[in-house]
Amino acid sequence: MLLPPDIGPLGQFLRTHRDRRAPEETEISRGNLRRVPGLRREEVAVRAGISVEYYIRLEQGRERSPSVTVCDGLARALSLDRDETSHLYQLAGLQRSCSDPSPFGSRVPAGSQILIETLGLPAIIQNRYTDVLASNALARALSPNLSPGVNIIRALFLDPRERQLVVDWDRAAANCVAQLRLSIGSDLAASPARDLTSELMKSSVAFRQLWSQHDVEPAPVSPVRFRHPDVGQMEVFREKLVIAGASDLSMMVFHTRPNTPSWSALERLRAIVAGYRADSTA
Repeated sequence: MLLPPDIGPLGQFLRTHRDRRAPEETEISRGNLRRVPGLRREEVAVRAGISVEYYIRLEQGRERSPSVTVCDGLARALSLDRDETSHLYQLAGLQRSCSDPSPFGSRVPAGSQILIETLGLPAIIQNRYTDVLASNALARALSPNLSPGVNIIRALFLDPRERQLVVDWDRAAANCVAQLRLSIGSDLAASPARDLTSELMKSSVAFRQLWSQHDVEPAPVSPVRFRHPDVGQMEVFREKLVIAGASDLSMMVFHTRPNTPSWSALERLRAIVAGYRADSTA
């Protein structure tokens, strides 16, 4: 369900999670005369320990700065998990926003660049909005969209090759959008990712639908299945590692379970890359 943008991110988040929460999950009897899919505003307000009028102002965007106590109550009332609660705090302006200035052109530390080049596994370095800043040859062989200058989320939704490559595309797409929303935080208008989200809202129905769900997730879904054009299907784990001293950046390493068909596929991909290098130096 698309909600009016004028109610603001906090109001949209509250409304979405109120509609999503089944009464049975909160020890509230559904009854025979319920006309709403989730919880009533009154039920959320009572469980949060606030007045119904105040909750309505929050959901309608007329109040956008609830206190820590109120946010704690709302998280409890809506049965939010840890990441959803953290995002709620960001939307209320109670934590450092993930949308604090973070230039897309962040410098990759020299040691991190050396590491991905010598790791022996596909690896990239990206910023919090999934702009690829550096990658090794194995990563680029895994997908051309794992190349510097490419935005992974844009490619996932707008490049048809990604739907061919990623077997579990729906799952991966939902996860990417949820990570992006958590990275942006409360102020989309001030975020470097504003143009990216605007472009995808206009260009992708799937992105619009996922964005409207207000899900947040901190880590990439793993493993994922790839249907690689050169080495066939492979199940790939993805590890997102924080780079010390560069909080805006992370390293994504792709690996497979040893002694499996996926491991063999990665070995074949490594041989292909080695062959290209040999040809280029001949």
